[in-house]
Amino acid sequence: MMICLPNGTVVHHLNANYFLDITSMKPEDVESGAFSFASTFEDPSTATYMQFLKEGLRRGLPLLQP
Repeated sequence: MMICLPNGTVVHHLNANYFLDITSMKPEDVESGAFSFASTFEDPSTATYMQFLKEGLRRGLPLLQP
């Protein structure tokens, strides 16, 4: 999965196999704090994808500022 700017610059990416692996684990087994399941979503896939999108926005917005 990638988040790109209109000019093609990749601002964030996530390997689909890693996404599937991380979302199949129990939350207490996840070492990375980047994909915390502590959110308003109970589904680990949804929570992880939302975190991915938030991180992409955090990284991409400064690049769009004039």
